[in-house]
Amino acid sequence: MSETTVTPDGEEPNPGQDDSHVMRLFQRPIQIRSFIMTALLVLAVLYTLYFARFIFIPIALALIFNLLLGPLVTKMQRLYVPRWISALLLIGSFGAVVVYGVYTLMGPAQYWLNHAPQAFTSFDEKTTQLQKQIQEMNESTEQIKEAATKMIGKAANQQTITINEEGLRDQIVANLQWTGGILFMTLIMLYFMLCSRGFVFRKLLIMTRTGRSRRNAVRIVRHLQSDISRYLVTVTVINVLLGASAGAVLWMIGLTDPILWGVLVGVLNFAPYAGAAISLAAITLASFATFDTLGHVLAAPAAVFALNVLEGNFVTPSIHGHRFEMSPLTVFFALFFWGWLWGVAGMLMAVPLLVVCKVTFDHIEELRPMGRLLGR
Repeated sequence: MSETTVTPDGEEPNPGQDDSHVMRLFQRPIQIRSFIMTALLVLAVLYTLYFARFIFIPIALALIFNLLLGPLVTKMQRLYVPRWISALLLIGSFGAVVVYGVYTLMGPAQYWLNHAPQAFTSFDEKTTQLQKQIQEMNESTEQIKEAATKMIGKAANQQTITINEEGLRDQIVANLQWTGGILFMTLIMLYFMLCSRGFVFRKLLIMTRTGRSRRNAVRIVRHLQSDISRYLVTVTVINVLLGASAGAVLWMIGLTDPILWGVLVGVLNFAPYAGAAISLAAITLASFATFDTLGHVLAAPAAVFALNVLEGNFVTPSIHGHRFEMSPLTVFFALFFWGWLWGVAGMLMAVPLLVVCKVTFDHIEELRPMGRLLGR
């Protein structure tokens, strides 16, 4: 007499169920293998992006500038101006502005690099005087003073890194040459992108099978170009105005080389939070090296901080609304990731690349949850 096995529910087991359990056991190694292969693929992509950054950074920059300048080239083409002429005029004008700006700001930048040790020394002296005043007001702050003295001692010790050493100068020259090579490759790629705008997309449309798919692809691409170019133009205008305002305020306060600091504020503002912190720290050191009284010293960083708060909390949200608002956690992660991967260039491109991803996800129905995840 054969035994009958009963399940906890009181039902006899189904042979098909046993087969399904067996199949799941065989599927587990495949799932683990897929996970391992995916992880290896991600690591390979990261290593490729890092070691080939001299190639990928110009490509990413060219794509961003292409979204910014492409509509203008198209409008000039409608006025019977050939694309290659309009692209050459735009790139030539941009290159001339960059070269003139670098040539004009190279002298002030070199001056502040050479006077960086003096700025740290002035910061040490003025903060030491402030500590003495605090100690006279309240003797119970002795422990705070000792902690602050240790911190300032660390900052003061950093001035032993002499800016005039030949090794550091060679490193700065090498970085400038690397940056110049990046910009040159970016302009070359941007020129060909502007001249052949829409060529690759038309080739992809030919590969689509149905007319409905072609219409959907055209609609999505047009929305992407419109939204992303509008965002990039708006952010560029805001940062230019912010830099001009910061330069004007610093000029009224009396800080040396206000144009240099205005350009620094405007350019670094493409990297929210981190860029504002870097520019604020540099202006604070310059203010300590320039002014004598503590109130005058704090005026310049306080004014720049107020402008950053006004721009970040009122101007930009009122212009963009909720459409391009990004989650602060996502922005911090993007800044950290691209800064770790590509350095300063990655930090400056982090938010534009993030917005490109968000707009792309918002216009593709299957990816809209990802777009909402990137937003607020």
